[in-house]
Amino acid sequence: MRSNFRPNIRLATNILLVIGTFAIASKIAPIAELYQEKKLCIKYLKHQIDRDKLIKRLKIVKQANPSSICESILKM
Repeated sequence: MRSNFRPNIRLATNILLVIGTFAIASKIAPIAELYQEKKLCIKYLKHQIDRDKLIKRLKIVKQANPSSICESILKM
């Protein structure tokens, strides 16, 4: 009878690759979100987007000062 060792190794390798890919993606997601917030703040400070659009995208309250929030985001 033929051995199933090689196909089992390939299957296990593929499963581990999929798990590793999702683990890396889950670690990168918060970093990408932070850089998108920084990009929005830079656009706001360069007057490329208006205050309302920044408030909507960052999901902050309208009473907050976007300039001070952007300064704290850019310092991260």
